[in-house]
Parts: sequence; structure tokens; C-alpha cells
Amino acid sequence: MEWLSKMNSVIDYIETNIAGKIDYETAASIACYSLSRFQSMFMFITDITLSEYVRKRRMALSAEELIKNKSKIIDLAFKYGYESPEAFTRSFKAFHGISPMAARKYGKYIDYPRISFQLKITGGHFTMETTQFEMYKDILIKMEIIELSDTLKLAGLTSEGLPNFQNIDIFHEKYKPLMADRHTPYTEVGISSNICKNGWYTFGCQVDSIDDLPNGLIGFDTGLRRFACLTFRVQPGGDLVGDDDGPGEGMNLANEYLTNEWIPKNKDIMYNYQFRDNHHVFEIKKAEKEYRLVNLPTEEVEDCYYLTYWIEVYKTNIQDDPEMCFYIPLK
Repeated sequence: MEWLSKMNSVIDYIETNIAGKIDYETAASIACYSLSRFQSMFMFITDITLSEYVRKRRMALSAEELIKNKSKIIDLAFKYGYESPEAFTRSFKAFHGISPMAARKYGKYIDYPRISFQLKITGGHFTMETTQFEMYKDILIKMEIIELSDTLKLAGLTSEGLPNFQNIDIFHEKYKPLMADRHTPYTEVGISSNICKNGWYTFGCQVDSIDDLPNGLIGFDTGLRRFACLTFRVQPGGDLVGDDDGPGEGMNLANEYLTNEWIPKNKDIMYNYQFRDNHHVFEIKKAEKEYRLVNLPTEEVEDCYYLTYWIEVYKTNIQDDPEMCFYIPLK
């Protein structure tokens, strides 16, 4: 992907000039960003500032030269941009925990490999695994293929109308303590779906079994095991989920990416995918356990139900760590 190529070109530039002067403006221009934007993005993706990355790489490389090449401390100090051997020694000890002389004597130092942004593709075009997040506008995206040991089961609250976010608060207050030990790790899930002519939204959690649920909750078995898991992350302070007034900017961008980018390129690997009435629909056969929704008018349930859009999986600490993922059923 072009974004990965640009980021790796930035790392190539840094590595080429690691022993000399690194112009951060040049690095940012290689990635086609302003300096401030690039520095923020680099920190966001790698969890380290650009200058700190350069410093740690220089410390790791200088230690390697010190031990393997028997280089002099004064030469390493000036090579890697330190004003004096004393300043280099202080920085070296702070990073490696020992002095340069001790590192040379015992042959020990802390390595800090160069960063690499990669997309690994195996098995033709099907199984994809990212080792880093990919940037899409103002959100980060990571895709993984997951295969559950058993079918995905959900227990939660269902509302008529699509969606009614008040159910989320009810679930948290009343049922979450009862459900927390029914699946490890505890995972909150939201599903938008249609049964017959009715639209509904279910919010609850993943469970190992839908037997013996607390009164007031419904449970159903999707019959699905295999998913493309696309994780979305917004920058600290960003609005991912939104509130009663609607989804946040992060959620809007995630839906935009799925609708315009991911789904058009992966239609052939998705399970029972259709595009119907301007909606992305997955026709899911009912599992053996039939379920009825008590708050919907009584009418005959069809042989299948339609999963509209995708399964939303929320992190339990989403306010502090704004990240969530969407499960898309796969063949």
C-alpha cells in the first residue's frame, strides 16, 4: 500500500542519515505530511516520538559498534551527534543501564531494532495480517482474520427501532456484573439486524452459552465462526462512538472505510454477502436454537435473519482507550 511504502521510505531516510544530521522536515515531506502532522501521527502509531526513536536507534547502534568494532568512545560521541564523550556516556548509561566501558567489557547492551511498517499477505489474496496499523484519514485501521473455536453467541438487550442507545446504559447498570464471568475475555458486542419487517439493535456481550440467561436478556447463536476483524483506533481525545445524538467522527470514518474501501475489494470472501436497499447485508441462517424477541409484534420468523452491516465489538474501557473493531462474516 502507498501509505506503508511512504512510511518505510521515511525510516530508510532516517537509517541512511542516522550517523549524521536528520532533517525532520525532509522526513515529513517523504510521507507527504507537514512536520507537525507527521510528528503527531508517528507518535500516535508507534507510541514514541520521532526524536526519541532516533535517539534510541543511535544508542543501540553505537553500542553495537563499541563492542563489535572496538570503536573509541570519543569517535562514537561525535559520530552520533554528541557534543562531548561525557555527554555521550551519560546518555549511553541512561539507555543501556551500564557505562560504555562496562558494555564493552561484558558484551551486553540493549538492542533497539529499526521500525518496519508491513502488510503480510499469505494464501493468495485471502488471509491478511497487519503488523502495524494503517492510516485512513484521521483513524488507524488494523485487519486480522479470526476463527473462533465455537460459534459466536450473544446475550443482551434488544430494542425495536435501529438503534436505541439507551439499552447500552441499561445493560451496563443492570446486567454487566451478571454477565462478566460468562466469557473470557469479557467482550461487549452490538449487532444491527432485521427480522421480517422489523429492524432492531442488540447490545450485550459475547457468551459461551445462551442457556440459563438472567431474566430480561435474550440470547442467540449466530452460527458464525470465521470473521475479518477490522480494528479502528482514534487519536487520544478523538470521538469514536459518539452519543445519543449519533455516531462520533471515528465511527463515521470507520463506516466510510468499510463501505468505500474494504467491502468492494473483498466481496468474494464474505459470507452470504448482498447489497440490498442501500445496505450491506449478510444473510445468516438461523442456528438450531430459535429465539423470539418479546418486544416485537408476534409474527412468523423467516428461515434466516439478516445481519445488516457488521458486528460491532467494543472494548470495555473505550472512553480511556478509544478503540473498537468490526467483525465481518467470512466464508
